[in-house]
Amino acid sequence: MKIKKRHKIIVGFSLVFISLFLLYNYVNRGIADTTKIQAEEAFTTNELLSKFENKQQKLEKFIEKAIEIEGEIKEIAFQDGKYSLILKGNSDTSYILCEMQLNQNNDILKLHAGQDIKLKGILKGFLMDIILLHCVII
Repeated sequence: MKIKKRHKIIVGFSLVFISLFLLYNYVNRGIADTTKIQAEEAFTTNELLSKFENKQQKLEKFIEKAIEIEGEIKEIAFQDGKYSLILKGNSDTSYILCEMQLNQNNDILKLHAGQDIKLKGILKGFLMDIILLHCVII
């Protein structure tokens, strides 16, 4: 009797330990390197903003997928240790916010507002603006 109870306790603790280990690895899996991900689609800022504003094409199918974007830099911002590029198009009401990967910092220092750029990033969503995360310069 005592042996069966001891085995049950050992198996129970083992299952709990394995579950906690897997959960820890899942939570701390890190951020994918966008340079290694193939883009689903390529857009100019005007094309993407036009589709967004006119709802011609559902952009939901690109959420959580890598896309390429080409356009003019409106502004370069630095906050919480990360650079963000704001790309503009023909619209004055919406912009494309591109939060850059940390390994891009040295290249961003060479950029300036008004410069054309081509980026690849993960489309995260949109409210008033379109949001891309983990962007890299192509």
